Amino acid sequence: MRAAIPCWTLIVLLLLVAASPHSVSAAAAKQMRIQASVNPTQTDLGIQVLISGRVSEPDNSSVSNAVISIQVDNPEGTSVHVAIAYTDAAGVFVDSVPLASNSPAGNYTAFLVADKPGYASTNVALPFTILSPDFSIEPTLTTLTLQQGQDRNLTLSILSLRGFNQPVTVTAIDPPPGVSLLFNPSSVTPNHGTTANVLVSSTAQVGNYTVTILAVSAGLSHKVALELNVTSGPAPAWPTIPIAVGLIIILLVVFVFVLRSRRQRGRREAALEELLKQASADSGYVATARVLARLEELRGMDKVDEGTYQRLKREYERRLEKSR
Repeated sequence: MRAAIPCWTLIVLLLLVAASPHSVSAAAAKQMRIQASVNPTQTDLGIQVLISGRVSEPDNSSVSNAVISIQVDNPEGTSVHVAIAYTDAAGVFVDSVPLASNSPAGNYTAFLVADKPGYASTNVALPFTILSPDFSIEPTLTTLTLQQGQDRNLTLSILSLRGFNQPVTVTAIDPPPGVSLLFNPSSVTPNHGTTANVLVSSTAQVGNYTVTILAVSAGLSHKVALELNVTSGPAPAWPTIPIAVGLIIILLVVFVFVLRSRRQRGRREAALEELLKQASADSGYVATARVLARLEELRGMDKVDEGTYQRLKREYERRLEKSR
């Protein structure tokens, strides 16, 4: 007959069995570490913060496919970025954090946590500081619709960030054909504005365009995009004044033509009258021949019409025959 196992012994055994898997799991978990850095860079859109690093085991062997949880807090302790990254075969991970150009100056912190099954999670906090002066460009509107031949003004405000106080020059980059932007003034100090006159010529092509406005100062540059919609201009009205002017010109041309015709006819009649007087003064052979010669001369000078020329020629040729 077997001896009975004391109750307390069973309880201890049960506790050992229940605890042993966890003890084995904790003992089997591998260790890993994070080596990372933060690099803030000024861009035309604001500040770009590059977070990069590597996850490895204590012997420096790479840990691939680890999940990296990333959180960035601003100086007020507000989270401004949350992301997930993964390590590659070399254990390397990269994340890019865009911060607006008007982000406050001060101390920021990037919190990184690495996790992977079979490994104990690890974390690191990376502080960095943003103090560099900057500026921003703020338009009153970013979309604009204009007809061909129209123009409109928009205001661009140049704002100082973190103590920036250098003059800022504003220009347009490669506007579409037929579209021009005139800035007044073209250079402005921070916390002031400039007016951009957007002019669409009557020959500009109808369509949608993106016009880029560039602001540059002290090695910094910022861009803003203006969406421009060019539509057809109004149908041209009938030019009443030009028509009236045209009618006057036509009347003047007709008047001059009639006047010249009358003068020319008057000259013909005078020449013909002179010829007839000469013929009536002397009806001899020589005089008649002289009249015929004068008739030919008048014809060559276009001072007698063809019908009159033929009639007089026949008449004086008959006279010439009779006078022989």
